[in-house]
Amino acid sequence: MNEDRVGLTSLPQRPCDYAEAWLWVDVNGQSALTATQAITSLDAIAPIDQILETLPQSDAWNQPIGQIGPMENIRDWIWQAHWLSADRLDGSHSPLDDANLPNIGGRRLLHVSLYPRLPDDAIGWIDSLPDCVIGRDANQAVVYRNRAAQTFNNPSLLDQLSQGVPAQCAEGVIEDQVSVNDHGRLRHFQRLLIAAPSPASEVKDFLVLYELTTPKALSNAEGDYGQLMELLVEATHDLIVIKDPEGRWLFANSSIVHSLGLEHVVWLGKTDRELVGLAPPPVRGALQFCHETDMAAWNQGQQIRHLETIPCEDGHSLIVDVIKQPVFDDKGKPRAIIVVGRDVTELHTTQEQFQILASQDELTGLLNRRFFQVEAQRWIDMLSDDGAKHLALLVFDLDYFRSINDSYGHECGDQLLQEMARRLQNECVASPLLIARMGGDEFAILVETDNKPESLSALGEQVKSLTARPFQIGHLTLFTSASTGIVIWPEHGRSIGELLHQADSAMYAAKEQGRNGHAIFSPQIMEHQNRQSALLTALRQSQAQGQFSLVYQVQQNASSLAITGVEALLRWQAPSPELAAGPDQFIPLLEKSGLIIDVGGWVLDEACQQIARWREYIGERITVAVNVSSIQLHSPCFTGRVRAALKKSGINPSLLELELTETALVNDPAKAASTLIELKKLGVQLALDDFGTGYSSLSYLTQFEFNRLKIDQSFVRDILVDPKDLVIVKAIVAMGHALGLEVVAEGVETMAERDLLDSLGCDSFQGYLVGRPGKPEEISPMLGVGLL
Repeated sequence: MNEDRVGLTSLPQRPCDYAEAWLWVDVNGQSALTATQAITSLDAIAPIDQILETLPQSDAWNQPIGQIGPMENIRDWIWQAHWLSADRLDGSHSPLDDANLPNIGGRRLLHVSLYPRLPDDAIGWIDSLPDCVIGRDANQAVVYRNRAAQTFNNPSLLDQLSQGVPAQCAEGVIEDQVSVNDHGRLRHFQRLLIAAPSPASEVKDFLVLYELTTPKALSNAEGDYGQLMELLVEATHDLIVIKDPEGRWLFANSSIVHSLGLEHVVWLGKTDRELVGLAPPPVRGALQFCHETDMAAWNQGQQIRHLETIPCEDGHSLIVDVIKQPVFDDKGKPRAIIVVGRDVTELHTTQEQFQILASQDELTGLLNRRFFQVEAQRWIDMLSDDGAKHLALLVFDLDYFRSINDSYGHECGDQLLQEMARRLQNECVASPLLIARMGGDEFAILVETDNKPESLSALGEQVKSLTARPFQIGHLTLFTSASTGIVIWPEHGRSIGELLHQADSAMYAAKEQGRNGHAIFSPQIMEHQNRQSALLTALRQSQAQGQFSLVYQVQQNASSLAITGVEALLRWQAPSPELAAGPDQFIPLLEKSGLIIDVGGWVLDEACQQIARWREYIGERITVAVNVSSIQLHSPCFTGRVRAALKKSGINPSLLELELTETALVNDPAKAASTLIELKKLGVQLALDDFGTGYSSLSYLTQFEFNRLKIDQSFVRDILVDPKDLVIVKAIVAMGHALGLEVVAEGVETMAERDLLDSLGCDSFQGYLVGRPGKPEEISPMLGVGLL
């Protein structure tokens, strides 16, 4: 078969969804058909020969004009054909005229179209569609439902949708929209009726249902868009106004009208400047400023944003976050300016409060530690190029402030801190650059100074004088003092962090010097602090490794001259010679760090065990005195540790004597009294140590049930040469005996001192004359023996 190709675009090869071809066929006498001229490509019509053989067999082919099909006699294909006899082509223009084909008699113009037969797996594809698909037969009866139709949530509604759809013609698509009532809810659907691709199959057409309920609702909402927008603009609390390029008001919502007090003013068509004369006086400045920022937006040709303040008639002000958007047409000509403002007064006020909280101490209103460091560093950086400038940093805390908190409560302590802050702000002689509460009872002051020693001392004395006056807190009159550390910039450091560290070192040096004073930083102070730090680290390691020991110093009875008691003294073997330290050095560190609680507990256990050993091996009733620090006495577990030590050793509680200093009692007298009562119930003895060197409150002797009173060695040392010491010792002995207390003199080193103390009525002696401190095995031979 010869094919003349006319140059039209070729159709794709199979597989395809649809193919067609135009061709001339010649009808011979035997009714056989021959394709004499192909107008379009026949490549896509592979079975053309079979189709040409089939056409003469149809009765319809005898007609000059006709059609046949769809036919399924060719495997895998469904086809149909239309034809027109050449003698029916008249002179009217036809699309085929463009092909310039000759009009040859005995010919017919044939159009053939075909599409693949629906494969078996097409049903699976339809079944997977999310929309409902219903297949109907020639009588419009439902013969197929895909999975979506089978699982539809309302089968009766599906039946309604399937009704009223006309029979589908052989070609084309019928489309409509219907609304149905689903239990009071109106649901909208689009229906598509599509002919089945295989007319020979049982399914003649497919009804596809697509729900439009949500899109329909959106469409209805769009119809009310203008009204909704108007309601929205009026309901919003934002301030909205639209002006023309000349500044005339075209639109304003009620929020801005109310905020500017224009409720009774005809604002439409007026400019900001015209409204200035009509608006209430407080807002006139805001309107004038609004005009100026409008001009800025027009000049920049883009959106601008800024804060505006609108005064109110009640004296308050609104802070408004304003956005101004100029609008231009396609040619760049100004059309309007849209102004939207939001009241951010509360947010702005909250942010200011947060900034205050971020920079200020909540209790006192002074700068807090973090902001003080930032500002102090800023001053340092600012003055760093001026070699003549000096800054002094003073850091101080209140001595024994914790005892005030513990005795009178934190509320009272807070009021004292507030009064201290007030004095710093109002009564500083020097003009401070910065004042801060660093935390707790610690304060810091940054001032300019000439760096002269007398000026620095004056600063320290100034702080001392501020705390010297009593603090009147409610009905209470409280007393305190301050320990102050002073450092100089730039001599002692370049950064505020370094200066604060060194000021702390100087402050602790002032405390070690007796408190209620000041210390100026020096390299010696830093060296001392570094040594203290190294000692503390070594003490922690020794406590964990059990490297402490006890020695004992004997006490002699004045009447029998027998050794009837000893005092347990703590010793520490330093891990290296450079860390060697005596009790007067390492015990304060144990107390400061809190290690004294555990170390003191070990001392109690070891002393009680030694009492038990002496009782077993010597048979003597030897009293052992153990020193108790203020930290131990006020710890919650102290009474329990004493009870546990007694129980573990099995000794008579009266053989254990607890020595306390006046300092241990003054911190919290009420709590100390409660603890001592519990200790007395255990049966232990109590001794007041170093009497006369602390607060020397005589009320302690009556308030607490002591058994012994120990005269400090500072009075004994000069008793032979200082008449005042002699008078004091006489008074202590007399007072102690009057209260029924045994009096012990410490630091007795000569026979003359012993004889004088004996004549004054001292009951026992302790000192190098009687015996130096020694290990248990060294002093055991002395126990119970009269030495003189």
